[in-house]
Amino acid sequence: MPSITAHMVIANEVGKILNIHSDDFYRGNLLPDIIDKNDSHMKEQGTIYLVPNLLSNLKVLDLTKDLDLGYLSHLLLDKHYLEDYLQVKYPDRNIFLDGLVYKDYDYLSYDLVKIFNLDVNYLTNILSNYDCKINEDKLKLNIRCLNQHTIGNTTYIDLESFAKFLKDISIVIAKELEDYENQSS
Repeated sequence: MPSITAHMVIANEVGKILNIHSDDFYRGNLLPDIIDKNDSHMKEQGTIYLVPNLLSNLKVLDLTKDLDLGYLSHLLLDKHYLEDYLQVKYPDRNIFLDGLVYKDYDYLSYDLVKIFNLDVNYLTNILSNYDCKINEDKLKLNIRCLNQHTIGNTTYIDLESFAKFLKDISIVIAKELEDYENQSS
């Protein structure tokens, strides 16, 4: 799955497109990775990866709430990242197996924060305030990742193509959120 920084980029970009400016939308964009459940993504087998099962997730989400809309935004990014970014770049292999992609996230985080002008202090403050049961260790790890500045060379993900992917996919996710919201009305 993509990094916390990627999820916050999408929250920021989709929020701009859909004119959503709530803390809950940002919180929802991280919630699937920190919620205190065994599996918050309800996955199904894709071609290479386990991907979020959107139909199962939609049954339990209330898309009139910004938190749940953010939750769905998170799942949509996970799905697109696995199917439309990684699988296109690496069609015959699971790059998570060697763990190096996580180091790429460390190297890309600071640059993505700068490129997309994320306010890390704001994000840290709102992400630290949930009114549901979460895994505090996962939350702290994600916030630490958002704040880090690690220098190094990436193995799988290059900054330019990934930043372009995030910009382009935010438009797609905004449209999908609107469509799902209209279907649930």
